[in-house]
Amino acid sequence: MSQYKFEKYDDPFRAFNIQMSIICDLEQGGKIDENEAFEQVKALYKQFKHYFKHVHEAESVEKHKKEYEEGKYEKENG
Repeated sequence: MSQYKFEKYDDPFRAFNIQMSIICDLEQGGKIDENEAFEQVKALYKQFKHYFKHVHEAESVEKHKKEYEEGKYEKENG
C-alpha cells in the first residue's frame, strides 16, 4: 500500500474512514483476500497514527498557540 496523504483533507478522520471503507469493499467484493485486506488496514492505521501524532498535533499547536499563551498568562496572573 502506498503512502496516504491525510493532509489533503480537512477532516483526517473522514479520510481514514473512506480508505477503510474502500479496503473493506475490495475484500468483500473478492478483489483482495482477507490477509491482504488485513495488511492494508494495518498499514493505513500505522500511517494515520503517525500523521495524527506528529503532523496533526503540530498543526493544532501552531493554530492554537496564541490562545494557549493567553490562557497560560491568565492562569499565572489570575
